[in-house]
Amino acid sequence: MSTTLITILGKGRDNTQTGYREATYQFNDLTQLKTPFFGLALAEHLKPKTLVILGTAGSMWGVLIEHFADHDHNETLRLELMDAESQGAVTQNLLDRVTPLLQESIAHEVVLRLIPNGQSDEEQIGILHVIADTLGKQQTNIHIDITHGFRHLAIIGFLSAAMLERLRAQLSVEALWYGALDMTQAGNTPVIRLDGLNAVQQWVSALDRFDANGDYGVFAPLLEADGLPADKARCLVDAAFYETTTQIANAARSLQTLLPLLDTPLKGASNLFQAQLKQKLQWAKGDNLAKQQHLLAQRALKRGDYLRACILGFEALISHQAQAVNQDPHNFDHRKAAENLIKEGNHSQWFSQAYWDLKNLRNSMAHGTPPDILHLEKLIKNRERLTKQLESLLGRINTHLHG
Repeated sequence: MSTTLITILGKGRDNTQTGYREATYQFNDLTQLKTPFFGLALAEHLKPKTLVILGTAGSMWGVLIEHFADHDHNETLRLELMDAESQGAVTQNLLDRVTPLLQESIAHEVVLRLIPNGQSDEEQIGILHVIADTLGKQQTNIHIDITHGFRHLAIIGFLSAAMLERLRAQLSVEALWYGALDMTQAGNTPVIRLDGLNAVQQWVSALDRFDANGDYGVFAPLLEADGLPADKARCLVDAAFYETTTQIANAARSLQTLLPLLDTPLKGASNLFQAQLKQKLQWAKGDNLAKQQHLLAQRALKRGDYLRACILGFEALISHQAQAVNQDPHNFDHRKAAENLIKEGNHSQWFSQAYWDLKNLRNSMAHGTPPDILHLEKLIKNRERLTKQLESLLGRINTHLHG
């Protein structure tokens, strides 16, 4: 897959000839590159297929061209650009005309893009639109340099990393880069990869997605990136499949394979979220199917998955009945026999009512037809009332299971 580097051009004027102060940037492999433009040093280091340079109407486009273009070539165009820059009036059309001058001196495909200053919500969103539109639908690994430009543009650059990975499935953000001029020592300016911050953002995003859909698989690549063996990370993907298909026992077994590894500190950003992840997987530690189904029913209700909440709550009642008469809740015939015992009505009124309400609600939602029972028909037409009723039913079941 090809590589694209995105860098931001600011309005630096430390030097009237070069714009930014010239610095010797040192990478982790001890490679040193001297330039006033960190993005170009990074391009030389990464050797991307495409270099995308973003800047505002007042960014130092003219100085960039002065530094790299042939002074005897297209002098009129270069002067036009410098005049427009001084007035904060550079246009995309002008950048398109100037691009060949820069392309002559740089070994990568160069794309110059005008972005707004980002002073308003609309302008900030506009910057993200420019980035997304520039990359289009190509498959590429993205590197983002957030060194130069206005300080708030660095934040937007960081946000764009999250946006790109969610908006364009074919894009992968490999790294965020920062040339730390304020950390210069002995004439060398360290180059910092902000992978840690990017990983933290990815974890936050993964947790949000899990809370929304219950998919454990979102954590697998993050854990694997921090050193978890691939076969163990795969357990999360398998558990998500099993839980989605209501194979709760198999989902629990997959997670039980992984859980012991969470007792040892993880590396990287995974360490920050280890306790939270472990807590989300705790339901799988027990061997009581009824309790597992009930906990997952509560989790489904919390995220608004009413059908799954009804299915799992209903199945939890049958599992509990099977266990109560020393039958195997994982055996289909035993479950059928346990359900028949419930139908016979030898239970408390609330237990029988819970069984029939959950069954009828489940059937109604699965078939997309209203229940033919008046109080349930009213419930299914009112989100607040349905939520409260299911909370009440699952709460009573919780008391019964743990009583």
